[in-house]
Amino acid sequence: MGNLWVDVNELGSTYAESQYAYDAVKTASYLLWGMSGRKYAGVTTVTERYVSSYDPYIRTGASMLTYSPTLVRGNVENIRLNGSGPYQQDDFSGDGTSASTRVRLRGRKVIRVHTLRDRDGLVIDPSEYYLVEHSTILATPGASWTSSNIEVTYSYGTPPPIAGKAAARLLAIELVKLFENDDTCALPQRVTSVARQGVSYTILDNQDFIDELRTGLYAVDLFLKTTNPDKARAKAKVFSPDTPRARRPIPKPYQLTETPYDLKVLTSGSSLVLYLNEINGEFLEDDASWEVSLTVSDHSYTKSEDLENSISLSRVNGIITISPTYSQILDIIGPREPGVYDIYCTRPSLGNPAVDEVINLLTANVSFELYTRVEPIYTL
Repeated sequence: MGNLWVDVNELGSTYAESQYAYDAVKTASYLLWGMSGRKYAGVTTVTERYVSSYDPYIRTGASMLTYSPTLVRGNVENIRLNGSGPYQQDDFSGDGTSASTRVRLRGRKVIRVHTLRDRDGLVIDPSEYYLVEHSTILATPGASWTSSNIEVTYSYGTPPPIAGKAAARLLAIELVKLFENDDTCALPQRVTSVARQGVSYTILDNQDFIDELRTGLYAVDLFLKTTNPDKARAKAKVFSPDTPRARRPIPKPYQLTETPYDLKVLTSGSSLVLYLNEINGEFLEDDASWEVSLTVSDHSYTKSEDLENSISLSRVNGIITISPTYSQILDIIGPREPGVYDIYCTRPSLGNPAVDEVINLLTANVSFELYTRVEPIYTL
């Protein structure tokens, strides 16, 4: 959980200026995320620049034309390698209906797109695009922008309720006091000193409230008691005893057209080798500034995770290997419905290192194959 429930500025000027403010906000968000049953991941707002490595029929991972991201006048531009002329203007202007005006954002679940800027830094009118499936920006018919070299600022995650934000703010303030050794800190302490009738003694609190997933702060615990009354450690899953076990449920169809790049996961795991020259990723062989990442999403795009340790790039051999485990995919897409995986290439922008440049290199289906195929034997 890397998203914040509240921002540092929401703590008020007294505590927002503390050197521990960000650490306190981060800690409060993490604690409440875990203690509330991991229901609310928080919200993150990012700014990313998206470029395309080829004329992007991204969903099939194939193209008749080859492009290469190239630095032109300080900006990364897509230059058509097998077309006429060194610079193709139609790579930077679309009709709003083609696949070149489709952008799959890296963060999930996308809540809101704040601004979309074209290659010249001009803000694109919101009437020229819309968000679908909490993941993809599509252009409206007649729009004049393309997915090549655009900059998008958007928010993603699962926002906590208002009561959760208030609880996170209160807990963060008390954590700032704790880190600064402020005597007014309201967090319960392990040692309590008592003086009565001239006799002083120390009581060690057993702090049973921790086992109850509580903090000892009334307003915070009121929120936790309401949102997680049964002290669940994770989001609940529903199983119906009325569903006949002998019947095999029919899974939903693939989101995308089937291709050789689809990943079918066995109980023993899976491994898929992708050649860079087949997915227009040759530029990765010579440019070590790009990093590759793997994102897996469920059928409805309500859950997505980055599987950092399940993808590797060999620049010498020109291949990308993805090898997620059975349990990783099962936790994301479930046992019945197929999902989608995306391979992204990212690096800090040359013009502004605070903004990431992003290339959606490939999008394909992912599903489970829970058995070993048996070839029939025919006898005469």
